[in-house]
Amino acid sequence: MLSTWLISWRNLTSQKKKVFITLIAMVLGVAFLTAMLVSDRTTKDVFTYYEEMYVGNADYWILSDDHTLQADAVRELEAHPAVAHTLTALDKQDYLVLDESRSQSERSVRVTGVSDQKSPLLMMPVIEGSLDNDGVVLPESVAELLDKTVGETVTFEGMGELPISAIVEYTQLLSSPESWDAAESSSFRVMAPLDVVQQQFGLEDEVSYVRVQTTNQTEGAAWYQEMEEILSGSQAYIQPVVADDRQSNDIEGLYTFFYLIAALAIFISGFIIFNMIYTSVMERKKEFAIMKSLGYEQWSVSKLVLSELFLLSIISVLVGVPLGVFLGDLFMQAILGLFAFDMVYELNWVGPAMIAGIIGMIFPAVFSFFPIYSAGKTSILLSLKEGNQLKEAGYLSKWIRPVVGIVLIGLVWIDHPLTYISVLIGLVLLFPLILRGIHNVASSFLRTYPGRLARMNLMQQLGRNANTASILAVGVAVILLLAAAVNSAPDQYEEDIRATFGGDIRVTSESSWTEEQIQEIRDLDSVTKVEPLKEATPITWLANEGEERQFSVIGVNEQQTPLFHHQPETTKKLYEGLSIALGERAFNEWGGEIGDSILMRTVDGEQELVVVDVVQTSHYSGYVAFMLDTGLHHDFGWTGAKDLMVTIEGGSANDIRDQMWEMDGGHISKIETVDDKIRSTTSAITGMGDLMLILMFTVIALASVGTANTLLMNALERTKEIATMRAIGFTNQQVSSMLIIEGILVGVSGIAGGIVFGIFLIYFMSKSAWMDGFMTFQLPFDTIILTVVAGILLSLLAAWYASRSATRLDIQSSIREG
Repeated sequence: MLSTWLISWRNLTSQKKKVFITLIAMVLGVAFLTAMLVSDRTTKDVFTYYEEMYVGNADYWILSDDHTLQADAVRELEAHPAVAHTLTALDKQDYLVLDESRSQSERSVRVTGVSDQKSPLLMMPVIEGSLDNDGVVLPESVAELLDKTVGETVTFEGMGELPISAIVEYTQLLSSPESWDAAESSSFRVMAPLDVVQQQFGLEDEVSYVRVQTTNQTEGAAWYQEMEEILSGSQAYIQPVVADDRQSNDIEGLYTFFYLIAALAIFISGFIIFNMIYTSVMERKKEFAIMKSLGYEQWSVSKLVLSELFLLSIISVLVGVPLGVFLGDLFMQAILGLFAFDMVYELNWVGPAMIAGIIGMIFPAVFSFFPIYSAGKTSILLSLKEGNQLKEAGYLSKWIRPVVGIVLIGLVWIDHPLTYISVLIGLVLLFPLILRGIHNVASSFLRTYPGRLARMNLMQQLGRNANTASILAVGVAVILLLAAAVNSAPDQYEEDIRATFGGDIRVTSESSWTEEQIQEIRDLDSVTKVEPLKEATPITWLANEGEERQFSVIGVNEQQTPLFHHQPETTKKLYEGLSIALGERAFNEWGGEIGDSILMRTVDGEQELVVVDVVQTSHYSGYVAFMLDTGLHHDFGWTGAKDLMVTIEGGSANDIRDQMWEMDGGHISKIETVDDKIRSTTSAITGMGDLMLILMFTVIALASVGTANTLLMNALERTKEIATMRAIGFTNQQVSSMLIIEGILVGVSGIAGGIVFGIFLIYFMSKSAWMDGFMTFQLPFDTIILTVVAGILLSLLAAWYASRSATRLDIQSSIREG
């Protein structure tokens, strides 16, 4: 007796075209899954790497709620037995001296003086030169913009002329604009020796912060408690170093996007596999019946089909995983290209490749469980009597399926995320009814003989054709929904930022603002309101699972311009004792409930604060906390305000910004307008649109593979019929036209159904309370047009491939063997 594997292989190679198209779908499904997993893991690694690079190997840092702290007090730390390494730093604002004419804002530069550029508490990947503690260190973006290299010099207004000792890769510590336009709203960052910065600015005994690495965790914890007591009541405070970049990187939505595309690719690929296996089992019922009559058991028959599927799965994994890793690398280049900085990455592909390989071996069997089980349950007598005829759907399946589909679609009135999944399932179940409607509409204009035959053939395999069209429809609906979300996001973010920014301009100083400096800004033309803003940062807190996190705590009061939605109501709640309000994202990360207490390591030590509310704000993407500014002073120990929120009327925010830079006495470190904030927030989302178009085309292409597979199976099942048509005088062109019209009907029904249901989903999601107004009802016309064009072209290509195979049939052998 032949081996089961050999029989399976011969069965597969006997129907090469059908198996080849199915294999393409499986390969693409595995490749997409691999690419999305690789992109997900690599993106997370990139941001984790840069955050860890920013904090270095430090365990704690000592900071000041003002600009500087006294260096003498810090020097005593180095002698403590629990301290292994320290790094002292001083941040100071300066301006570049350039040969070309540039505004004050464009020339602003933030200089970080460090005690040791080679310190183990710094991570500076050097591209050129060396960290010699003698010269200035430039990030690559600044060196390229200034057209400087190692050995040349850079001139500063405050520090004079300094040699360039090293050029380094992008790091958060030296994050700098990469163009002169970006420099209008963001300062350059460079590093210099600490003693040079102190001497040039007359701050010989002052530093901004100290990074500390302890000898071990136990001694470090004891030292931390000791230092917390020593620093209590002073302007200095100590905090654990926590690698938490959630305030600067809100990319959870990107991960969701990855998983959604991966799930969609697997779903489409799985449906194609189901169609192929189901059709194969139905065609081979007589073969299975003969096998069972010769002594094969139920499991043996199912095992034969499963072996065929297993062989296909092995091939799809061996080809799809490497292809997916390659696509994942391309996706990473596109994704990181959306950000303003030239980040480097190392592709994390081993784990994702293993996961994708395991899923690639399992999901075909999951989708094909029913036909595989049916193969083993084949009735000997019925199958031998009926042969390999495919049964028409019964009365119940004709009408129960659409009714269930309508019920599932009707669940959209329940405002919950899961109901949208039920809508997509309902769409699949309802599609035979939709295809019947397309057939009836087509009957009014497809009156040629090939057209009438195409319509008749469409109904003969209604279930299979409907499933194929529904796959395309689901892909189109999801793509339109994502496109509408991407198109809506910039407008919604702009509206949210303008409502909660707190004014028109935010001005940050190195030290606390004095009344004289505030009054100077109030006297500027068009300025109507200037409000000091207290922000305690960084503040460490504990999530409910015990993990340390870090964010900012901003002070609010009843008179100020709102920093979050419904501020007056929340502010009243904040008067209820030692309390705090969390931004929505921070609240979700915390994991508690309103009324619970959150543990924070404040300037005045560890404290528990009651969470009285959760608020929506554009500040730090909602990863932030708010409390009364009086409480921030008395309970947190945070004294001064380093930020001003400036409101203007009748003037230009850019003009006011330029005036503030011009009158700056060397203490302003950053000026950000509300338009700058909107532009930086929405730029990555806008760039996602291009990536969306690429993914849209590939998803539709994958669905079109299913169309080609179905049309080919339809043609192969009708070889005797097609050969007879040829024998009685039909030309190749007429047969080809018939099959192409079938393909167009399937493709058009999928596209039309997908567009209608996509608009349906967009409307209901725009009205959804859980979306909270994030998405407005707007039709992505450009995406709809591209979807129609791509869908029809790919459906035509699929139909052409099937028709080309059918017209090459040998007439005599096809009639004889049928």
